[in-house]
Amino acid sequence: MKILRTIIVPGLLSLFSLVINCCTETGLEPEPTTSEKLQKVLDNNLEEFNGKGVSAAVIFQNQDLWSGTSGISFGTSSITKDMIFNIGSVTKTFIAALCLQLADKGAICLEDSLHKWLPDYPNIDNSTTILQLLTNTSGINNITDNPELWSAVFDDPAKLWTLKELVSSFLDEPYAAPGEDWFYSNTNYILLGEIIKVATGSSVSSGLRNHFFEPLGISNTYYAIEETLPPDIAHGWFDLTGNGSYDDVSLISRNGIYSVLGSSAAIFSTAEDLAKWSSALFNGNVLSESSLDMMLYAYSTMPGTTDVGCGMGVFLIGPANNTGVKLIGYTGRTFGYLTSMFYLPDYDISVAVIINEDNTACLDAITTDLILEALNNG
Repeated sequence: MKILRTIIVPGLLSLFSLVINCCTETGLEPEPTTSEKLQKVLDNNLEEFNGKGVSAAVIFQNQDLWSGTSGISFGTSSITKDMIFNIGSVTKTFIAALCLQLADKGAICLEDSLHKWLPDYPNIDNSTTILQLLTNTSGINNITDNPELWSAVFDDPAKLWTLKELVSSFLDEPYAAPGEDWFYSNTNYILLGEIIKVATGSSVSSGLRNHFFEPLGISNTYYAIEETLPPDIAHGWFDLTGNGSYDDVSLISRNGIYSVLGSSAAIFSTAEDLAKWSSALFNGNVLSESSLDMMLYAYSTMPGTTDVGCGMGVFLIGPANNTGVKLIGYTGRTFGYLTSMFYLPDYDISVAVIINEDNTACLDAITTDLILEALNNG
């Protein structure tokens, strides 16, 4: 799916404080707590942008965690902190990290060509390397941009699609030869999932759970299709028919959508778990120092920008935005869900926001204001 635009963040400070200003003899109202200020960001923006529901979390430099929700899943059912949402392309941060761990262990080599691990497929150059897949420099077309694919998926939403079926029927000719340029393509990460399965002899979900979910205590995160999702899922809202109104996508089987998206976007999680993941990953508690350096290296600059570097499953937003605040992270967009996950390296703050509606203005506003408030109260 298309990635969201860069979020511009106005404002910054550094140290976290939970000091509550008491009433004075003059009768002034007490200063709102940090928690109240952060909650107000959710409530106000959801109302202003007519959003459905939101779940968000912030981890500060001292590892204090705030989380909050606002709005509804459906009907009168409120969003709760334990509800899971699809996180879209933020899944790629997990897949990239898993590939780097497997490379550290010698299970794969980043310079391996596709022909070592996968059969030949039409419109895929088998000399493409794992590194080129990870950095979106393979030149392989983005299969999820093909409208015929989604017509087929929604014609039979319960169908489980195989990679061979997808590539044979819906993958268009490559954008360029491997290594020539940067092109955003979910196909790259779908292929990485297949390589992970072959290299480990196990499922992608087993790799994620054994390497990350269980060791880090990310206890409410799941890989769709391979794992059974718990019942407490936020309903996702998307205009499927193009008539200007949102449809409840949760009433449709997830098989088609997530068997297609696979390791590019099939993880379901909570805002709290994403904030924990961001904090652990970018603080160096997940990967070796050399692997994290590789992940956070800018292999390309995003087209149309001058300071958005493209790493492995992450974007590196430089200080040339409105405030000079650096951001590391990713955004995700799927049918009915939008996600942002950012780490502020100069302040050691992680922010995660997930909404259950295709409302980019709402996500951008909440993320921007939440970062601003976290900086002002951190």
